[in-house]
Amino acid sequence: MKLFFTITKYLILVIILIIIYDLTSVDFKYVNRNAITIDVNNVKNPQIKKVVRKVDLYLGELYFNLSKKKQVEFYSQDIEKYNSLPDELTVPPTLENLTITNGKNINNSKNWARSHGNHLSNKFSNLKKINTENVNNLEVAWTHTFEKKSDVPGNPIFFDGLVYVGTPNRSLVALNAVNGKKIWEHKTEGMPARRGLMLHKEEKSKIYFCDQVNLIAIYASNGKYVSEFGNKGKIKLKKYCQITPVVIKDKIIIATFEPSIEVYDRKKGKLLWRFYLKEKNTKYFRYGGKRFDYSGGNPWGGISADLDREIVYVSTGNAGFFTDGTTRPGKNKYSNSVVAIDIKNKKLLWEFQEIEHDIWDYDIAAPPILSSIEVNNKKIDVVVAVTKTGDTLVLDRMTGKSIYGYVNKKVPLSTIPGEKVSFYQKKFILPQPFAKQIFNLKDITNISDESHDYVYNKVKDTTFGFFVPTSTDKKNVVYGLGGGAQWMGASIDNSKGILYVPSNNMARIIWSEKQRKKYEYYVYPFFQEVLKDQDGYPGSKPPWGNITAINLNNGKKIWQIPFGEYEELSKKGISITGQTNMGGVTGTAGNLLFATGTLDRKIRAFDSNNGKELWNYQLPFSGSSPPTIYEYNDEQYVLVTSTGSSSMYNWYGKQAPLGNKIFAFKLKK
Repeated sequence: MKLFFTITKYLILVIILIIIYDLTSVDFKYVNRNAITIDVNNVKNPQIKKVVRKVDLYLGELYFNLSKKKQVEFYSQDIEKYNSLPDELTVPPTLENLTITNGKNINNSKNWARSHGNHLSNKFSNLKKINTENVNNLEVAWTHTFEKKSDVPGNPIFFDGLVYVGTPNRSLVALNAVNGKKIWEHKTEGMPARRGLMLHKEEKSKIYFCDQVNLIAIYASNGKYVSEFGNKGKIKLKKYCQITPVVIKDKIIIATFEPSIEVYDRKKGKLLWRFYLKEKNTKYFRYGGKRFDYSGGNPWGGISADLDREIVYVSTGNAGFFTDGTTRPGKNKYSNSVVAIDIKNKKLLWEFQEIEHDIWDYDIAAPPILSSIEVNNKKIDVVVAVTKTGDTLVLDRMTGKSIYGYVNKKVPLSTIPGEKVSFYQKKFILPQPFAKQIFNLKDITNISDESHDYVYNKVKDTTFGFFVPTSTDKKNVVYGLGGGAQWMGASIDNSKGILYVPSNNMARIIWSEKQRKKYEYYVYPFFQEVLKDQDGYPGSKPPWGNITAINLNNGKKIWQIPFGEYEELSKKGISITGQTNMGGVTGTAGNLLFATGTLDRKIRAFDSNNGKELWNYQLPFSGSSPPTIYEYNDEQYVLVTSTGSSSMYNWYGKQAPLGNKIFAFKLKK
């Protein structure tokens, strides 16, 4: 018996040591975080993590039940302070200490060497052999078919006669840019270049991309690994990465789902340093019996770079379990933000948060765009981000201050215990919003009396308004969960300061319910449904999808048109309604805007001066990424992936099938 107790005692000790070891992370590469951390999120073994979290929750609840102070902290709302604050606080436009342009904000030319065009991510081409006068003469130059049907959201790139694109087959392929024939294929461990890839011109040009689990370097000419980079061409990542890398001098920079910015030596692939895109709130220790945690803020949308100033700009997602904020009181710094990191000096330059303490899934999904505009007769460098709320953030390049200013508007408090929403959210007047922002009963569909009455009965007892929190008592109707703007972002003509952005106006019903299981970490799971009429059409008033042109120099809309068409509704005499779209737009100096991604599965060309449709082509599947524009052998091409969108498939099912095609167009000879 004594031997049994001795063995048991040592076995328990070993288990405790294993758990402590798994909880502990040692990493000396962070520039803004302790090298040693003890946290349940460090645990790699899922079974151990489950046990540790259950024990942690049990002990936390015990502590909470014994502490009157913690209970008051959790349940109090500070109503007195809230009521004493003004309804609005104005943040004026930024007119002084502006960043004068360095003249490096150029449009793309013959090549398209990085997804979204270049390190500025502005998706605009200076090519104009295809223009408003001859766009009607476009024809299919070639097509390519993938082996598997699934969406390819990464914008393809082109350089020196080859097109490079990720496939649904867990591979990257190089295609002949003239006929679409496969030149080589590189197999990957994860899904490659989900949000893009880049080519860096060197003595031997190299392609850099993430396949979610690895950062990879291969030769552009043959698809073989760059053996001296990392471990024979690959670097195993600590956390997921699916966005396009950037290269600044001798460094390659990525953003991961940790979330973090990671900087590597470009030649050898050695990790140089990391910047952690989170800030723990130490004020609320064991809030509601739980440890403070907002395990989100992932930079999944994209990253851009000012090569001359050696600064990267990244847009970030929402904080953790995005609709339950009871585990993360406070603003949740770095989430729902545009963040600027000084690569040369290894430090945060600035961060601008659009939504504080987000509980509506309003992450900034699109990569920030670097451009320049005129303010008081001065050309200044800015960062532009289009958002799911329909706003356009125009921020000074070096300070992050809002060029046009905004209003901090008071929002309703939450009725969910422990949910401490921020008292204010930002309302932007300029640039003018490009999407619907606040639902009300006047916004119910008007395509027929039957549709109106059907939708009215669904929403008459719901809540809606400016950042109204979800509750367990009533359902809430909002715009923005599927965009406004989505990850495809906007196209900007850097020579004129004009932005073109596709958007969605899809209202959704959202609500919360209390978790029934005891000791679940997230207590209030979130539910949503697209608001539809009895025939499956969107339940809000059309247009349901738009393209908008905005003059960034004054913040005013130039034009706005419906994007996408339900032909059966048009035949009934209903004006073109627009549709949900998840493909993107690309502008050219030929005064054209190529757009794709609608449910009707067309690629279209619009006159960028006025939004008039000049050409379209029926694709077998919806476009899944912004069109790529390139020139080779003195001919201009328009390239579009036609694979459908997984998001639209989830929303619409068979109406939005997934596919396996790429189309390239050029002018008839």
